[in-house]
Amino acid sequence: MSKPVIRTYKDANDLKRMQKLTQAIWSLEPNYHIGDLAWQSYRHAGREDDWDTAIWELDGNPVAWGWLQKPGELICQVHPDFPEVARDVIDWFDKITKTNEQKVSVLETESHLISALEDSLFTPVAENPEVLTKISLESCSFPVQLPDKFKGRHIKDSEDLANRVAVHRAAFHKSRVTEESYLNVMNTYPYDSSLDWVIESPNGEFVASCLIWYDAVNKVGLLEPVGTNPEFRRMGLASSVSKLALNALSEKGAKTAVVVCTSPDACELYKSIGFEQFAQTKSFHRLK
Repeated sequence: MSKPVIRTYKDANDLKRMQKLTQAIWSLEPNYHIGDLAWQSYRHAGREDDWDTAIWELDGNPVAWGWLQKPGELICQVHPDFPEVARDVIDWFDKITKTNEQKVSVLETESHLISALEDSLFTPVAENPEVLTKISLESCSFPVQLPDKFKGRHIKDSEDLANRVAVHRAAFHKSRVTEESYLNVMNTYPYDSSLDWVIESPNGEFVASCLIWYDAVNKVGLLEPVGTNPEFRRMGLASSVSKLALNALSEKGAKTAVVVCTSPDACELYKSIGFEQFAQTKSFHRLK
């Protein structure tokens, strides 16, 4: 049997190859959705020096990818049919990491990755996990009632770019998302402006937003990101804009939606909509 070939990430075509693997092994057990890769790759412009990425291919098909987020954190995906490649990814990570401490986060269901990490002397880290939740969209619609004179709609491509970036930056005050980077996001597969929803205040300001990435092959959508301008919180707008986007997703034929919760408040929000936990992350670390 031939051995997988490693090569360095070059351009957007390689992102599609990474997404091809992510799409091929989707089953609610891997840690990533094709939308994760798109959003993480392009939400910040000029960040190329902050990471290194490699792809492992066998007979021209991707079987693994590794992404170093400097100084020393690895995110990766390995096809479960080729668990031995996980060790190659870890060795690559070890070789290019400059810092003394290495960290890797995987989903608790990714047993082949956990085994490889343990064999490589990584130990679990006691920290709050990210919680992955899902909801079925079959025979389901979400009623939405907005405050008086507020309205919801999907954005109109680049016509709404400045306002779309403004509401994101208001919701995430440390965000480095810019008009340039969000335009890159909009030009990345599988972005769809009809799944990029906002709520407008009576004066036309965007005050809440929800972007859904749709994997049409697996009929599953990912909510990433969802946010509300702090001045308009506690009005139910995050829930409403999510429901509007979920209704649009359902109309496209999606069967399931997923979202990652990074805080108890986020978990409560999505639980109120009907999302249920199906897995959580596990983090490991090792000193070089």
